Amino acid sequence: MATAVIMPRQGNTVESCILVEWKKKKGDKVSKGETICEVETDKAVFEVEAPEDGILLDTFFEEGDDIPVLTNIAVIGEENEDYEHLRPSLENTAEKIEEAPEAEEEIKEEQKSKPILETVIPEEKEAKGKVGVSPRAKRLAEQKGIDPYKVSGSGPMGRVIERDIQSIINRSEPLTPAAKEMREMGGLAPSEGSGIGGRITTRDVLLSSEKILKEDVIKEETIKGVRKIISDRMLESLRNSAQLTLNSSADASTLLSLRETFKNSKLDSRFSKVNINDLIMFAVIKVLPKHPIINSLMIDDKIYYYENIHLGFAVDTPRGLMVPTIKNAQNYNLLDLSNEIKRLANACRDNKIQVEELSGGTFTVTNLGSFGIDDFTPIINLPQTAILGVSRINLKPVQVGSEIKFVPHIGFSLTINHQVIDGVAGAKFLQDLAIAIKEINLLIAI
Repeated sequence: MATAVIMPRQGNTVESCILVEWKKKKGDKVSKGETICEVETDKAVFEVEAPEDGILLDTFFEEGDDIPVLTNIAVIGEENEDYEHLRPSLENTAEKIEEAPEAEEEIKEEQKSKPILETVIPEEKEAKGKVGVSPRAKRLAEQKGIDPYKVSGSGPMGRVIERDIQSIINRSEPLTPAAKEMREMGGLAPSEGSGIGGRITTRDVLLSSEKILKEDVIKEETIKGVRKIISDRMLESLRNSAQLTLNSSADASTLLSLRETFKNSKLDSRFSKVNINDLIMFAVIKVLPKHPIINSLMIDDKIYYYENIHLGFAVDTPRGLMVPTIKNAQNYNLLDLSNEIKRLANACRDNKIQVEELSGGTFTVTNLGSFGIDDFTPIINLPQTAILGVSRINLKPVQVGSEIKFVPHIGFSLTINHQVIDGVAGAKFLQDLAIAIKEINLLIAI
């Protein structure tokens, strides 16, 4: 009997996955447990394995397709076996989603066993006689003043999803805000654009205004995969929070000296791998408990304060930016923290990171100092309320008595959600962090 290969559900908030690459093609023999393809969520890349031995009779989607979870993506069986009943449709997808209570219960039980307070926005209750609406679609509809229950849904069983609301917005706003601004400045807008639903983009205005020639374009690439997810999340973060960035610096003399001591230590070689970033993150976990408002989440109109520190940190990977989380980071000593940072970073780069290691963060650190950046504006990873950016170390003139000395200073950029955190609260956190960095050797000894 033919067996379907199903798009797995990677967490209870994931509605769909992007098919990255087929590892097997139609007609190939496969063994149970062998990798059929790779799929991608907003968190990481995962392998989908063959559920049975047999021949890969057919694949139902192309690479790059965004596919609802629990959908049949391929079929395995014997040669010339009939499998048309397994070919996916919206109805089949809806039925599979409804038939997955056991998977949902497993997720709920797993969440109960976690020591972290996971705050999840509950799905809306479906009104009797009305179609269901996904949480993301509902939030977008509320922002734009659209009644989601009057929108025709394209999801399983007619469920209204985010793209349905976006389609309504696009039809009512034929020009993107940037394109509208360019038109007001004298640009020429075509009657129909190249965006979704014919929406007119800045590129359309540029082309119509002859400010750019098509033959000058050396490459055209569609934003998709992790880059598309990052793009959407960054825009959502700026749209849905009042972000304010405070810039400061700290005396890095002791920081540099301690790093050099660790690097050349003959007493304990394990410390030779402890770097500047490890020391900064250690200082962060020691300072955060004094500033609970910085270690918080904002969901709807509620602020959730956390006793434990679940520290996220940005990792650059070939697939894009990833943010793994060190759970209960306040319990780590310096050496263990350094090892955990490296373990999670390597797991991200090697595509071996687990879903649970990429969620549940309460505060994030992103470091661009190694790239020579003096200061920048990090964007908050919602629903967190703050993020710390770390810049490079520069010499700064400091008056010592009657003399001016050049002292190495490391730059910090703290972006806060001003809806939750006042500027003074953010400034006090940076003040305490600067003291902790300046006296990092004493901080470790405590």
